[in-house]
Amino acid sequence: MVLRCVRTPLALSLLLASAVACGGDRDQRIAELEAEVEALQTEAKASSEAGATKLEAAEAKVETLETKVEEQAGKIAELEGDKGSLEGELEQKSEALEQIKTLQDALAKSLVEEIETGDIRVSERGGYLVVDVSDKVLFSTGEAELSERGQKVISRLAESLLALPDQAVFQVGGHTDNQPIKSEEVKAKFPTNWELSAARATNVVRFLEESCEVPGKRLVAAGFSQFRPVANNKKPKSRAKNRRIEIALLPPRA
Repeated sequence: MVLRCVRTPLALSLLLASAVACGGDRDQRIAELEAEVEALQTEAKASSEAGATKLEAAEAKVETLETKVEEQAGKIAELEGDKGSLEGELEQKSEALEQIKTLQDALAKSLVEEIETGDIRVSERGGYLVVDVSDKVLFSTGEAELSERGQKVISRLAESLLALPDQAVFQVGGHTDNQPIKSEEVKAKFPTNWELSAARATNVVRFLEESCEVPGKRLVAAGFSQFRPVANNKKPKSRAKNRRIEIALLPPRA
């Protein structure tokens, strides 16, 4: 440590001057001292560069950590949002299940036969209450006008739906199986399942508004044709389940 202190550039300059004054092998001594000065300068530069490199590395590490912190904060916010969404969905499903129980109890009294035979089914889908009514209960084959029995069923169903404690929108969807319309007489009115499903849904909506006093602003008619089956279409019994009117209770419109 003492030797390093002596061999500073200033000290070496003094030694150089002393060597000159003493008259020794000046050229050799001067060369040695200059080499030591250069070595010390190189060492100082290397130390400085090493320090700068370490500083840059430290700054880069800090920046990386800050980025990770921001990412984690984003993930936390996302998870909190997902938690809120899940809680909302759970609450929605709970409400739908309560409505299902209430509606099933009511329909079990007014539409005993249809409930027992499975021609009317009440379920929860996507957090919403859904009522499926078999087409044979409501329409004659190949027809879109409500039958006399169909009008009675829809009237009783409307009473029970309107008794539920909310202002949900009733989306009435017409559904068919995947069999094309073959009768030329039916084809003349309904060329495809699209027209048949839409016409049936529209007629149910009109009956709900005109005869059951359901406000029109709470009604939606939609034809889904064969594209939203609840069973496969391979067997007659399965196809029968797909031919239906589906009434879904959607959230009130803003």
